[in-house]
Amino acid sequence: MRTVLAVLGLVLLPLAVIAQEMSRADPPAWVEIVAVPASDPALVAASRDGVYYPLVDTQTAWEGETRLTYYRVVTEVTDRAGLESAATVSSDFDPTSETLTLTRLDVRRGDAVISYRDTLESEVFRRETRLEAGIIDGTLTARLQIPDLRVGDIVDAVFLHRSRPVLPGANRGAASRLEFGVPVGLTRYVALWPEDWALNVGAVPDRVEHSDAPGVGITRHERRRSGHVPPPDESMTPVEYSPDAILRFGAWADWSPLAAALSPYYLADYPLPPDWEAKLDRIRADHEGDLARATAALRLVQDEIRYVGIEVGAGGYFARPPTVVATQGFGDCKDKALLLRVLLSRLGIAAYPALADLDAGYALPGVQPALTAFDHMILRIDIGGVSYWVDPTGSHEGGRIDIAPAPDYGYALPLTGPGQATLDRIDITGTPRWQSATTERFAFTFAGVFLTVDSEYQGSFANSRRYAWATRPHEEIGRGLLDFYAGTYPGIREIAPLSIEDDRDANLVRMKESYLIPAGALKDNGLDLDFAFAAEDFGDYYPSHLSGARRTPLGNGEPRRHSHTVKVFNAPISFNPPAAVKIEKPAFAYSYSGTAPGAGRLTMDWRFESRDRVIPADAVAGVIRDARRIGDSSGFTWDLTPEDEAVEEPAAN
Repeated sequence: MRTVLAVLGLVLLPLAVIAQEMSRADPPAWVEIVAVPASDPALVAASRDGVYYPLVDTQTAWEGETRLTYYRVVTEVTDRAGLESAATVSSDFDPTSETLTLTRLDVRRGDAVISYRDTLESEVFRRETRLEAGIIDGTLTARLQIPDLRVGDIVDAVFLHRSRPVLPGANRGAASRLEFGVPVGLTRYVALWPEDWALNVGAVPDRVEHSDAPGVGITRHERRRSGHVPPPDESMTPVEYSPDAILRFGAWADWSPLAAALSPYYLADYPLPPDWEAKLDRIRADHEGDLARATAALRLVQDEIRYVGIEVGAGGYFARPPTVVATQGFGDCKDKALLLRVLLSRLGIAAYPALADLDAGYALPGVQPALTAFDHMILRIDIGGVSYWVDPTGSHEGGRIDIAPAPDYGYALPLTGPGQATLDRIDITGTPRWQSATTERFAFTFAGVFLTVDSEYQGSFANSRRYAWATRPHEEIGRGLLDFYAGTYPGIREIAPLSIEDDRDANLVRMKESYLIPAGALKDNGLDLDFAFAAEDFGDYYPSHLSGARRTPLGNGEPRRHSHTVKVFNAPISFNPPAAVKIEKPAFAYSYSGTAPGAGRLTMDWRFESRDRVIPADAVAGVIRDARRIGDSSGFTWDLTPEDEAVEEPAAN
């Protein structure tokens, strides 16, 4: 939910000395004080959590390269449930490059206005919202608590941020949301753009009003969105098809200014500690060829440098020297990418750190070029005319880089030099992603049914299994798998511990499970009359239904390829397998088939492979119908009572 005031869990660290206090002052003369729109009953009725936002007003101007951002949020308390959030007024700022000023804090109660700007005490906290992920960014939070707030009150809070650029030209632009996940009476953005700067503005929907007017040395650009009520959220919408109106603008026409600013630092040569030079010597001696050596260097950085991000100030954009990272044994994505590039350079292998976005990478081609478009750094390795993408922050990964799954981040900006004006697409088609093959063997005996399960995992699935095996108690994993089968076969018990074989070089994980369904459990739990053979319901990858017409495309997720085989031996009946099912559509390919190769024997095969990454909105209903066909054929039950060789018809699950 994209709310106006995000309520986040905080890790609040005490500060010995608060040198960066929030100041209090009137707004600059260039700020226009807009009237608060009257409450709209329809918008109030569509609001949630006891608050309604009549106004969100952002205004931006520049003093040289310093960007000034005036941010005003007006909040009306409509129910007691909103008192806590509305009474807590806060703003984040980076003390290494920003100052924060409170220019207004009023509470309107009927015709009365109570001003708290100059009287209310504030607290400044060290806010580390990503500490659990190993990232320290030094952000501070200024927070004020309004006393005696009541239902019906309107809080009018305004902060002014003064931001210095961390890179040349980095402040020549901005981005602002014009629509939120909650109703807003008026969202307004005004930019007083210097007339001697080039201006590039990203597309916004026609429902956003705009106006431009010349001024003294500037051009005034205004965007307004009135009376927005967010449509219902639709699950699995690809990030590049977000329906929200977001304004993005800036002076950069392409990505070359950013590449020019960062490439010299990330392509420079750096020394390494002697013990790491010795590690390189071992890689040269133990591995033949660039692919093998590049993989060994990648695993060295992934396995021996733990992930900790020190992203305070310039540390958010420039990696620490590789000698420091290698000696301390920790680093963030930038530190790891630079260290790996230097290692590969020593091995004679070309590599380039690349800026990426973990969650919104597929949307980058539609984003106005800006430093803030990225939140991650990976590496592009060039060998024999082929580019291989790797993430040095990965954990428990396997496979040589030519067979390992590339990071599915969509697009990235490799820092090859000042001429890198465009993004690169990260090709993930040549390597398996989530790939599995499972075979279940059911052997009927007088003692009961022996079930063995052999599974093979490749690609990201193998990495996931390897990580789980390394970080969780093996007995716990085994219990979880036993519980899964117990849901279908009550009374089942494990007869041998779960075993896993890991071929990390091939990125292939094999897992074997062994169970017995005792004969007594078959009778006691009615399994002899209703025994199931089934695969996973691959249709569960998709929504189960639609509520009205779909407005946005459907994301198909990472590429997946699964097979599931059931083999039955010595059952007390003869089988008549259900008719085959085959679906070939742009979203996925699916098939089921069954054979009865002899008395008491049954073989059933399921295959599933996802296809197009994005499904058009008008095709989603058909995908859901096809997904239901998968569910209808994902499992069947039989009555195992012998009837003089009579053929038993299966029942669909």
